[in-house]
Amino acid sequence: MIEKATLNPIRTEPGPWSDEDIRCMPTRGFQKTLGIQLDEVSPECITAHIDIENRHINSVGAVHGGILMSLADSLGAMGALQNLGPTQRTATLESKTNFVRPCAGARVTAECRPLHLGRQTSVWQTVLRDEDGKICAYVWQTQIHIDAMT
Repeated sequence: MIEKATLNPIRTEPGPWSDEDIRCMPTRGFQKTLGIQLDEVSPECITAHIDIENRHINSVGAVHGGILMSLADSLGAMGALQNLGPTQRTATLESKTNFVRPCAGARVTAECRPLHLGRQTSVWQTVLRDEDGKICAYVWQTQIHIDAMT
């Protein structure tokens, strides 16, 4: 039997999210499925990790690129959510990933920092590393900040 999806948002109001709101994000939905575990949360830096399981691996034994991209996208959104104006919401406008090497091992870590914090957009860079601390990928993403009142 297929379980029917239920919408259970963390919050629906526009405006900046609190540390507590952000820390709830990996407890449900796709981010929970990924296994994201937040380490540091602030408007200037978000760090997280995923303990790698078989479900994260591609057909050649490395972490699937979609896992890395999804982790980075999640962190960039978390950063943007903390930096919104009082009537704004956010969505990913653009994302670019450069894969440097295969990511293998028991854990992948990510550090996400803003490169630009504007009124209508923010730009985030996430660096993803394997368990040995070697860089596996860089992700740059642009978040649009949308006025929810229009």
